[in-house]
Amino acid sequence: TLQQAIGQADPTNGASIQFTLTSSEALDALTIAPADFTVTNGSAVAISGSGTTFTLTTTASGQGTVSIAPSGTFAIGDPAGNVATSAGGSDRSVAYDSVAPSVTLAQAGGQADPTNASSIQFTLTSNEALTAGTVTPADFTVTNGSAVTVTGSGTTFTLTTTASGQGDVEIAPSGSFGVTDPAGNETTTAGGTDRTVAYD
Repeated sequence: TLQQAIGQADPTNGASIQFTLTSSEALDALTIAPADFTVTNGSAVAISGSGTTFTLTTTASGQGTVSIAPSGTFAIGDPAGNVATSAGGSDRSVAYDSVAPSVTLAQAGGQADPTNASSIQFTLTSNEALTAGTVTPADFTVTNGSAVTVTGSGTTFTLTTTASGQGDVEIAPSGSFGVTDPAGNETTTAGGTDRTVAYD
């Protein structure tokens, strides 16, 4: 069976990616070679292991999906000389992403400005999905408003605050601002200029 290695993060921001070849019986290590495998968006595999389990390590060539498959010359044998020319397994791809997301913090679409409603909304949008647990009230500083409540998922999060008094309510990334994508890439800055709503 040829598939993603146990413990291999997917998606991952690590360029070194591992797959495993496992067998129902011990294999002859000398019959397992890089030429037995075709890697898309990755280098030729480095092979380690013995017996029934071999680790195949490749290095991603670029952003995107790294996948492995038996090559057209795939042929591995056991010590008795029996040769297998096919391999089972379906989970043979890993998403490689080492680029931090680009995010924008701004007044929410449809938010009246000025407004006489004390509940005021801003949005955090991203060019890729974010890990929701990394978007927290501590990531934001609000002037003339309560700490934000955060809702949303994927690429869009709504940040709701309550005005503390008359005047401008403004939001900004806090000194501890840090949001990540599922691969673990963190961004500590946010674009956006329309971050103020007048409360009256």
